[in-house]
Amino acid sequence: MLTLPGQFEFLSDDFMMEGHAFLERETAALRTRDAARPFTISERFSDAPPHLKFPGDVATWQIAFDGTTLSVERGFNPDADVTIEGDYQAAVMAQQFVGAASPTDSAVAGREVQQVFGKDCIRLKGQFEGDALNAMFAHMHDHMARRTVENPDLAHRAARQGLSGKIREMEEQGYTILENAISPALADAVRATTLKALTAHNAVSLQWMLYHGREIEILAQNPLLMTLIDASLGRGAVIASLSAIRRGPGPGFIPLHTDYAHVPEPYPEFALTGVGVWALEDWRAESGPTWLVPGSHKMRRPPRPGESTNAGVPIEMPKGSVVFFTHGVWHWQGDRTEPGERVTMHMHFNRGILRSLEPKKIDPQMLHRNAPRLGEMLGEDDWFDKMSGIGRDHVRFAHMQQLHGFTAKQKAAIMAEAG
Repeated sequence: MLTLPGQFEFLSDDFMMEGHAFLERETAALRTRDAARPFTISERFSDAPPHLKFPGDVATWQIAFDGTTLSVERGFNPDADVTIEGDYQAAVMAQQFVGAASPTDSAVAGREVQQVFGKDCIRLKGQFEGDALNAMFAHMHDHMARRTVENPDLAHRAARQGLSGKIREMEEQGYTILENAISPALADAVRATTLKALTAHNAVSLQWMLYHGREIEILAQNPLLMTLIDASLGRGAVIASLSAIRRGPGPGFIPLHTDYAHVPEPYPEFALTGVGVWALEDWRAESGPTWLVPGSHKMRRPPRPGESTNAGVPIEMPKGSVVFFTHGVWHWQGDRTEPGERVTMHMHFNRGILRSLEPKKIDPQMLHRNAPRLGEMLGEDDWFDKMSGIGRDHVRFAHMQQLHGFTAKQKAAIMAEAG
């Protein structure tokens, strides 16, 4: 049970059935308006996860409508009116973007997918004739995007994203850096939105940043960061806090610490929390970046009062990068000697069994304009806070239990590659 009812893995049998049902309704509506026109579309994506058991790990489907009858089946038709080919994991990322009818949102989606997977990761050929068909398929894309889950195979996903080594580094050092994880354009948009919110509240730091702009919703679901979070905290990790910080020149104001407040020593061997800090401008030592003590998580304790260290390293990375640290690693905020302001987004996640720092605010409109991954990080997919008078939510319990087991197995496979 790797998906909840009403959710689907990309191009799984259930995904195809939902797509077929959607198109049956939409083509029937077109016929009543005398707007139905024949069309064909076919898609083929390589390197799909093995658990889906596609022949040669190639995911395919083809859709044909002759003006009266609709067919949806496996296979690839290279002569279809529209063909789409590419890498399966890139297609999953593209499929999870909601907003296909908006030229602006579609451009953002294409740009960010290419930022992660490269220019030719998805190749489209052909076009539909008429606004009605284009509108129908944009509507279909968004309908499916709201139901498409992330590839649950952590080892396969990490390999396709080039992150297997990063996960091993994270476990060894307590942190890792993903350079250029988002485009410079998205980094600029997030920075502008963040500064606007901070200025409006006359604040140097601000919580609940998820609710301040579409750009931040997209950032929160970055698939590269999500893979590190899954590897560290397991599936179902929830937002503890999503905060912004601005600072000008001067000494750092956050001292040496861990993010394990109230956790007794020794810290557990598994991670409880993890933090992704996004660089919205280039980070240099002079910028006042986060400093980390590599390997300090292995001490399984916080710094003692008055304790200092010479083993820290400044996190230097280009704009659009993120550093993720976990397992209670020691860190602090460095001094800033260069002019201007450093603006950062701090995404603090907790293992799903823990409470959040920020009270959850479930916005149905936000969930509607995003893939299920956003709901998962807001606790919608687990069984906590959902007990009723007649008992527990056993459907969500079983779902998350299986995701945990699959994720743990695939992480073990990633770690075994280092041997």
